[in-house]
Amino acid sequence: MKIHGILTALLLAALALSGAARAVSLDMTNEYEANSIHGEGDRFFADRVREISGGEVEIILHPGGALGLKSKDHLDAVSDGVVPIADTLGGALAGANPLFLASSLPFLARNPGEARELYLAAKPAYERFFAANNQILLYASPWPPSGVWSAAPVDNAEKLAGLKIRTYDANGTRTFIQAGAAPIQLSWADVVPQLATGGVAAVLTSAEGGVNASFWEHLQSFTEINYAMPLNFVHMSRDAFDGLTAPQRDAVLRAAADADARNWKAMEARVQGNYKTLAEKGVTIARDISPEMRARLSDAAKKVADEWLEKTGENGRAILDEFGKRVGRTF
Repeated sequence: MKIHGILTALLLAALALSGAARAVSLDMTNEYEANSIHGEGDRFFADRVREISGGEVEIILHPGGALGLKSKDHLDAVSDGVVPIADTLGGALAGANPLFLASSLPFLARNPGEARELYLAAKPAYERFFAANNQILLYASPWPPSGVWSAAPVDNAEKLAGLKIRTYDANGTRTFIQAGAAPIQLSWADVVPQLATGGVAAVLTSAEGGVNASFWEHLQSFTEINYAMPLNFVHMSRDAFDGLTAPQRDAVLRAAADADARNWKAMEARVQGNYKTLAEKGVTIARDISPEMRARLSDAAKKVADEWLEKTGENGRAILDEFGKRVGRTF
């Protein structure tokens, strides 16, 4: 009986230890606010991971750059083990691989459906990149179409001249230089401080971005140019992923697939909701731009796309060819 009691105690202790080992907490960083389309997508992902894993995996969210990390820091932060999961603006990854500028090639994807097809055409290349950096791509999610936030509508070419406009990646910077503006590439965390001090007079971002940051406190107009629908990428340390049990890994992947589907579906409804908020806040939504301005932006966009193809070579060409097959157009 005494030996049986000892064995029982040891077995219970082992079960307790193994149960403790199964419970995992993983930090996840995002430069954007908790109420953004991506912040809400992260919350959905975290909730689904908890649900599917039966509480064994807890994703601890750190939105709004709470960990002091910007998108440009995320690739190294995940590689170095500073944080296991990050939600990162694609343009911030372009310094490591210009293929990440595919989603922000100006005026390439005409609608959310085409933006999705462009992502799927490039997804194998994205997955290879993250694998080479000892990471895995969990999912990507889109921003609604980018436009121009400003004090008054930027609806003709003259208003572009010398305009100090914030851009979010190299594509935007080169496009607006070609169009005659004076762009400044800034991380999201730096935008409102620059608006407050006059460092920039306009911002290239979506209506979504302006709603998240209450841009109406500084700017009273949003010009709808449908510039691009850039992506955020959620990526995870391969070591952290491999350290999970098989059921835990399955929970993360299933939750990621659900988050992917949810975020793409949410985009169109999100645009309408944002426009309703802008109307309530007295923001002018300018939907018509002059033919001259449209032509100038189109010419600038073509030059930027040609430059991107020069940098990305066969890989970039393969993405555009696959995208063309998916949408029935030739590029």
